Amino acid sequence: MPLAMSDEQTELTAAVAGFARRHAPLEQTRAAFDDLAAGRPPQFWDALVANGFHAVHLPESCGGQGGELPDAACVLDAAGYALLGGPLLATMVAGAIAATAEPGPAADALLSAIAAGAPAAVVLPEAGRLSATPVDGGWSLSGEVGPELGVCAAQRILVSAATDAGDTLWVVLDPASAGLAVTAAAPTDLTRDVGSLRVADHLVAGAGVIEGIDAQRARCIAAAALAAEAAGVARWCADNVIGHLKVREQFGKPIGAFQALQHKAAHLYVQAELAAAAAWDAGRALDAPPAQRDVAAAGAAIVATAALPDLVLDALTMFGAIGYTWEHDLHLYWRRAISLAAAGGPAGRWARALGEPDAPARDFSVTLPEAETEFRRRVVEILDRAAGLRNDTPGRQSPDYLNLYSGAQRDLLADAGLLAPHLPAPWGLDATAMQQLIIAEEFEKRPEVIRSSLGIAEWILPTILAFGSEAQQDRFAGPILRGTVAWCQLFSEPGAGSDLASLSTRATRVDGGWRVTGQKVWTSSADCADFGALLARTDPAARKHQGIGYFLIDMTTPGITVRPLRTATGEAHFNEVFLDDVFVPDDMLVGGETDGWSLAVATMANERAAISGYLKDDREAVLRVLFDRPGVDRDALMRALGEIRAATNAVAALGLRDTLNRLAGHSPGPATSIAKVATGLILRRIGSAAMEFAGRGSLVAQRDGTALAHTLQLPAELIGGGTMEVQLNIIATMILGLPRS
Repeated sequence: MPLAMSDEQTELTAAVAGFARRHAPLEQTRAAFDDLAAGRPPQFWDALVANGFHAVHLPESCGGQGGELPDAACVLDAAGYALLGGPLLATMVAGAIAATAEPGPAADALLSAIAAGAPAAVVLPEAGRLSATPVDGGWSLSGEVGPELGVCAAQRILVSAATDAGDTLWVVLDPASAGLAVTAAAPTDLTRDVGSLRVADHLVAGAGVIEGIDAQRARCIAAAALAAEAAGVARWCADNVIGHLKVREQFGKPIGAFQALQHKAAHLYVQAELAAAAAWDAGRALDAPPAQRDVAAAGAAIVATAALPDLVLDALTMFGAIGYTWEHDLHLYWRRAISLAAAGGPAGRWARALGEPDAPARDFSVTLPEAETEFRRRVVEILDRAAGLRNDTPGRQSPDYLNLYSGAQRDLLADAGLLAPHLPAPWGLDATAMQQLIIAEEFEKRPEVIRSSLGIAEWILPTILAFGSEAQQDRFAGPILRGTVAWCQLFSEPGAGSDLASLSTRATRVDGGWRVTGQKVWTSSADCADFGALLARTDPAARKHQGIGYFLIDMTTPGITVRPLRTATGEAHFNEVFLDDVFVPDDMLVGGETDGWSLAVATMANERAAISGYLKDDREAVLRVLFDRPGVDRDALMRALGEIRAATNAVAALGLRDTLNRLAGHSPGPATSIAKVATGLILRRIGSAAMEFAGRGSLVAQRDGTALAHTLQLPAELIGGGTMEVQLNIIATMILGLPRS
């Protein structure tokens, strides 16, 4: 998915893509490798400047388009996808940084020159700083900086210089001036130049100094720009791999039908979407408070830019030897990926900054417009009344969680439709995306008002309301919302596992209902559940997806035996359930007697959506406590924690993008499926890091909240809602459209 969010940004992205197809096809770029490496402008430069793409983010007062930094990110996203060569990236970064300076002759002249089409570059302190010595009327600069992208093509170079007092000066240099020499190097990225700048006793008048540029802000601008282009490269790789897998044949069928390649393609797609989310977040945060800006930039540098070479290499291997040939364009994207990662700086530096124990959390809250005022007023009135009430009865599923309790406060919220506002009335409010955000915002303001959980019924109730009879809705919806009953999900079987369509539990029609015989396994909360959602085969002669019924079953019915299953933790989190000639009345069948598969898919979609929200909890606490462990390698721990936070923030940014799209009236996208896979990967990384830094401490069985306890609980979280492999199958076939095996 492109970075663009608004209609205007979508049009901008499409305009750049169209420009690239017309003016910069890759065969033309290939023919210009030598000219591009030498810094000669590409043939399309004047046309690009005439369209204003390079200055979309610059003020109109200097000749720019008056847009914002996220608009520039959309241009770079499209440029990365098209592999536009030449000085576009360097010029846009230089302009964005110059636009943060205080107004003055030097800054104004630089911005006007860039807007008029002068290629530019910026050399951040990481690439070396010149030394600045005060002289009459100004400064004398000396030293060498680089290598840096775009300095050979640049007609203006924005550089930093260090004074003897330790201050930083920012000045603009004209490489054609006396005392300056630019040396080109053979570029890794064959589509743009790279070089070094040598300065010998070059005089800069005091009026030539640019004031007000903050080095850290400049770093974040550069990081966001690099990430935006990286996101475009990643998107190109995902699109082209998917296209290749659909048409390339081996052994008489498309190679996209092979599950191994389906899973690799799904992983590639997930990583590309997370890169886009992280890059988008960095772009939108550039005008945020410094702490938030820095967190977003670090996340983009890690998830989008530093990870890009491996992503492109994975794409190349899916093409096989074809992708490694000079004639195939993929190696050019690989070279661009390596170059972008190098320009972004060491990933470890970004990760350590993000992994500081007291580093601020990224704020993904949504600033809602002044809208739905009457709706908000009603919500506030109900929540304020609820604040004076309490829930006093522990939940059946667990007495440890306040959000499972029942009582007067929960009853009020349930009756008002606020516990599951997305559900249809009268059980919910048919709430729009905007209204759901308003409700969440008002709950956040009142921590004393518990937003109760429906437990496992959270993903069963929507199925009952969508497909159940009116009598079923009336019987079950109220008690579920009020928390007076507990539910379990009787889907998995010993011989079926995630392949639910292969289940063998039989439901045989009898007078007034069905007789059910079979066995279920891995059933959470079956030992304390009042009811269960049960899948059973109603028509053995039908195709396996078509002969299944979806039943609601009273767990006290004779013939049901529940046996707890102890896991590696030593605790019984799951159960086996044996059904021996259990009678289920006709009025407990949901939908038609062979509709069970489609209903199960709906239920599992709700389950995966809930599980993908695990990262809203404080999952990294198990790592933070290790900073106080004697002898721990704090530097390595900070890097590990920073990488985990970057990945976690990318998932949250993905969710925010999905939320904003819904607010704009668009249908839900694939964010839930992507988040489910990404969540599993993050939990694995947390577990690995926890064990590494706990060291010998994990020789001893420990209490909850420790590295060992986290690790022993991991399988339940990774398998719940379907294994990662099942989710990758869904992404590959249902989202990417790869052929089924």
